[in-house]
Amino acid sequence: MPAAEASNPLPQGRHPLVERVLAPGAPEAVRLGAARGALPIPLLDLTYLQVILLGDPAPAVAGSARDSLGKLQAQTLLSLLRDPACDPVLLDHFARSGRLGGESLEAAIAHPSIPDETLDALAASADADTLTLIVTNEVRIIAHPLLLSKLRSNPRLTGHLRRRLAELESDSIGHDPIRLPTAAPVAAPDGPTPVTGLPHPPDDSEAPGQEVAQEEGEAPPVFDPFEEEQYEEALRKTDAYQRITHLDVAQRNLLAMKGSSVERAILIRDTARTVAQAVLKNPRLSESEITTFARMRNIHEDILRSLANSREWTKSYAVAHALVRNPKTPPGLSVQFLGRLGTRDLKIAMGDKNIPELVRRNARNLFLARTEPAKKALKKAH
Repeated sequence: MPAAEASNPLPQGRHPLVERVLAPGAPEAVRLGAARGALPIPLLDLTYLQVILLGDPAPAVAGSARDSLGKLQAQTLLSLLRDPACDPVLLDHFARSGRLGGESLEAAIAHPSIPDETLDALAASADADTLTLIVTNEVRIIAHPLLLSKLRSNPRLTGHLRRRLAELESDSIGHDPIRLPTAAPVAAPDGPTPVTGLPHPPDDSEAPGQEVAQEEGEAPPVFDPFEEEQYEEALRKTDAYQRITHLDVAQRNLLAMKGSSVERAILIRDTARTVAQAVLKNPRLSESEITTFARMRNIHEDILRSLANSREWTKSYAVAHALVRNPKTPPGLSVQFLGRLGTRDLKIAMGDKNIPELVRRNARNLFLARTEPAKKALKKAH
C-alpha cells in the first residue's frame, strides 16, 4: 500500500484505474506501471498518481514516479497547472518543488485550488518575484489573512509590496476601511483613430496611482454585439481588408508581424490561429490595441489566453477589466484579475450574466469581503 494513501483520499471524478492503483494491496507491478506512465488514462490523473506514488514504500515505484515527473515538458506542465480541474495535491507538489518559474509559477499561484498551506510556505521563504505574484492574488489574501503575516515575515518582501499589503489590509481586511478618492475623468487621447469610422476604444493610459483611484472611475467594458458588428463592418470596407483576402497563410503571417494597425485589427481575427498569434508579436502593437483586442467577444480564446498571461499587457487596468468582462476569457484566467478591479467594477461584474458563474461568484465574494467590514464598522459606531 502506498504510504501517502492515507493522507490523500481519492478525489471525486478520477479515472477508475486511479482507485485501483491506490487500493490497499495493489500489486507492485501495477503501481510501477502507473509510476512509469504506462496507464491509458488522462494526463491529469496520471500525474496525480505519480505525485502520490512518490511516497510508495517500494523504492522502484517511488523512483520511477520521480523520474516521470522530472521528465514533464515545460509546456505540458503549464497546461496542467492552468487546468481548472488541477488537483490541490499537484499544485502543492509543483509549487514547492522549486522547478516552477515564469508562467508556470504564475499559473500555480493564481489557481483557485492551490492550498492555503502551500501559499503560506511560499510566502515565508520565496524570492521577490514569487512574492509579487502572491501579493497580486488579493482574493486569497482577503480570504486567508494569515498569509499577511507569512508575507511580512519574509525579509525579501520589498518596500513597495509592504505598502501594497498595508493598503489592502486597511481597505479590505482591517476594521477602519479607507474611502478612496474619486478619480478625475481621463481625457481622450489626441490624434486620429487608426481607421476612420471604427469605434474608438476609451483611453487606457494610466496616470500614477490610477490602479487604486480607478475604483470610482470608468473602464471600458467589452464590445456589445452591435458595436462589434459596426467595428467589423468598417474593417471590411478598408482597402487593407481587400488585399488580405488574396494572401495565403504564410503571407498573412508575415504581414501580421510587420503590418499597420488596420492590418493588425483585421488579422487578429484570422481563422488561422498562427496568424492571429503573430499579430501579438508585432513590435508596433500599442496598449490601446491590446485593450481593444481584450474587449472583443468574437476573438479566439487562444488570443485572450495570451493576453491574460502577459504581465506587460495586464499591467493596464483597462486590459484586466476587459478580460474579466469578456465571456470568451477562460474563467480560470479571469478570476486572477478580480483583485485588481475597483469595488464599483466588481459590483458590475458580479451581476453580469454574460460572464461565467465562477467569475461572478468570485467577484461577489471579493465585493462582500471589501464592503462588509465597512458595514460592521458603521453598526459599531451606532
